[in-house]
Amino acid sequence: MLKYCIDRLRPPRPFCWETFILLSIFSWLLSAFSWLLVPPAENAYHFTHTGGLIFFVVGTAWWQWERPITLFGIKIGPWIVGLLLSLILFDDLPENWRHQAIVVTWPLLTASVRSVPKFFRGRLLPSWPPISIRKELTVMFLFHVLVSLWLQFGFVMNQWLREYPTLLAEDFTRSSFAISRGIEAPEIPQGNIMINEMEAFLREQIDGQQWPRANQVISGLLENRIDIEDAVKKRLPEIEENEWWTLRGTVIQRQAGFGITLLAIFDGVPLVSEDYYLEKSCEISRTFRQRGPASSRPPAEALDRAEVECGPASDRKSGPIPSQGQGFD
Repeated sequence: MLKYCIDRLRPPRPFCWETFILLSIFSWLLSAFSWLLVPPAENAYHFTHTGGLIFFVVGTAWWQWERPITLFGIKIGPWIVGLLLSLILFDDLPENWRHQAIVVTWPLLTASVRSVPKFFRGRLLPSWPPISIRKELTVMFLFHVLVSLWLQFGFVMNQWLREYPTLLAEDFTRSSFAISRGIEAPEIPQGNIMINEMEAFLREQIDGQQWPRANQVISGLLENRIDIEDAVKKRLPEIEENEWWTLRGTVIQRQAGFGITLLAIFDGVPLVSEDYYLEKSCEISRTFRQRGPASSRPPAEALDRAEVECGPASDRKSGPIPSQGQGFD
């Protein structure tokens, strides 16, 4: 059995692709041994691990040069080698950049792998290939560059959709390069999330509080001592789109309390011709309802409370921003 394994692993000649594959396996065994030491020999581990990757890439490239694998008549060996090179080059990048760098550079490295043999053509030193081969290499390399650019564009689009979820609510039917297949719009649009958080902040500050406290909050909003936009955006996940929303409102004093109109205005560049905003109307009224059992009747001033009632958020609106009453932002 041992002799069979040795015969199967023995390279047919000293200088061949099987030799490099065996060297890569030997290097990885050494790297595993270095890591299992107490304490681990980190320098030896990184050296042997990197050496194993280099040997494996060289052996794989040589193997594909001698025995190419084809899929639908296309040699996929350069793509395999290009992927391995990408893994080696960007193995130490942070996790959030590693996959993008590997995928985007994969076609470029594949084109390089396919081009290098054309400059040697069985010789030890490189030389310029004939003009016909140069034209072929130019077209091939530009094709791989185009693939790389489209992959990068895909990552950019995904980043935009994460940072600007409002884009998911737009209509891409007339777009020649963007489709919404497999991408679902959020259940609640970002503008509605903003204006709902404004309502929640208003309720926390006023609803159920004593009436003088409600007057103080309204005065604080009008005198810019309370920044509702800053307070609301701190409660939301940090995405770039938040900077493109302006949160403000207007206050109208009434005999029974206050009427407040909350406004969420999108200052970014949407995929429509006009900017838009959302609004929500709230009423702050004075109530004297009894809270708690009647046997423990609180003092009269404790019953003088503020109550907040808000309607639903409007749909998108365009045109002049409402300016009735005193404004705050």
